Order: sequence, then C-alpha cells, then structure tokens
Amino acid sequence: MRKLAILAALASTALATPAVARDGSWYVGIEGGAMLVENTELDYREDDGVIDGFGDIDNAIELDYNTGLDVDLIAGYDFGGFRLEGELGWKRASLDEATIDGALTGQGDVTGEVDGKVRVLSAMLNGLLDFGDDDGWSGYLGAGAGLARVKHTVDSADFGSVSDSDGTFAWQLVAGIRRAVSANVDLGLKYRFFNTGKFRYGDEDLGGELRGKLRTHSLLLSLIYNFAPPPPPPPPPPPPPPPPPATQTCPDGSVILATDACPPPPPPPPPPPPPPEPERG
Repeated sequence: MRKLAILAALASTALATPAVARDGSWYVGIEGGAMLVENTELDYREDDGVIDGFGDIDNAIELDYNTGLDVDLIAGYDFGGFRLEGELGWKRASLDEATIDGALTGQGDVTGEVDGKVRVLSAMLNGLLDFGDDDGWSGYLGAGAGLARVKHTVDSADFGSVSDSDGTFAWQLVAGIRRAVSANVDLGLKYRFFNTGKFRYGDEDLGGELRGKLRTHSLLLSLIYNFAPPPPPPPPPPPPPPPPPATQTCPDGSVILATDACPPPPPPPPPPPPPPEPERG
C-alpha cells in the first residue's frame, strides 16, 4: 500500500494534457539520490545428499541496512506521450546488523552488528507515460524490467566473512515530475521501487545455498538533456499597408491623383447681346 500511495501522490502532481514540445527526439540524463533497502530475508536450502544437515530453513538470515545511494544513467526516445528508455544503475548500501536463526547457530537466534555492504549493478528497459507541458511542469509514470547483479559482502567477528554475488531478473516501478529550465534541459524528482528476482548464494561450509530478494525505495534528483531541435522562429510581421496615393486639388475644387491632369476650365460665358437701337420718329 505504501508503494501505491507514493505513486498516486506523484501522479496527482501531473497535468492531464499530453506533452508535445519534445516529441520525436532523443534524450540522456543522470540521476542520483538516497535509497532505503528493505530488510533482506535469506532462506537456507540444503543440497541434496547432505547427511545430518540443517534442513531447509526459511528466514535463516535477516540483513538490516543503512540508508544507501542510488545512481543511474539513462538514455531514451520520446515518441510523444510515451518514452522508451534504457537505464544503467548502480546501488550501494552498508549493512547495519544481521540476525541468524537459531537452527543455524544451535544457540538460539543471534543478532549482531556487521561490517559490509550490498551492491547492485542493473540494466533496465523502461516504458514511461508522459503528462503535462514539456515547456513547464510535467509528470510521468512507468515500469521497467531487466537484469541485476547483486553482491553482498559481510565481515563480522560473530559471523565471519562472506562475499558472494549472483545475477537475476529485476523489475521496477517509477514515477516523477520534471521542470524545463531551458529549451533543452530538465530538472526532476523521481521515485523508484526496485525489486530483484531470487538470487542464490552457495555455501559449501553449510552444504546448501542462501536465497533471497532485494527490494529498495529511492528518491532521486534528475538532470536531463533533450536533443529536441529549437522551436521555429515566429513568422515575420505582415508588411505595412501601402501609403495613400498623392493627390491634387484642381481649380474647380475636385481632388484627383497627382499624376492626372485637371479638367480644362469651362469656356467663358458669351458676351451680352448689344442693346437695341432706339426707334426714330
């Protein structure tokens, strides 16, 4: 339930509009942050043919961890609303204490501090759904699957020294938010739940093997560079309207183009008729 609550909280920060500003482009990034490792319960499985062995023991060893570090490199392609991403990850956390079941010690359960660490190298392929505005705030949800190599190193006065590694399948759930800080650069915050399949450590002294899974929760800061081309320049402004044509006012008061000729003036009025001659008597 805690995992679902974290995913839902991150998803609620995203907008419902599909992101389109960087569709059809590649991107790369680096991420890093704090990691919490769930306690690892190692089951003991006895080899066939062992005589007077311990038998199978569930939760034979339990490992408790300090807060660790999670770093990865990513590269992917944005199809527009969906991204396909490759990821190379490195995780490390130091051990805090270990508890060994009394069936292994013969003296009851033993808990003690241990020096050691767990390291994980992983190669994952992620599918991510994008939401929001790539030019501002955006969010994403996704999942991934791949391969992980888990290595535990334990050094304790109580339990002795042990170092072993194994490769196994791994899957993860991710959710995050991003903010565009320039035309090509994003800063982000990402949550990841990481889960490995069952890894197996052989133990010749015990005549069997230890099996367990590793689960982690990480909160990461992201720095992402997008290879999207710059947006096209805005279209040029429309040309100004042409100036009004030059005009002239003719003597008769009419207004005509400056290139035209004024109409000729009207002819003068005819002279008045001569006065009539007086009558002679």
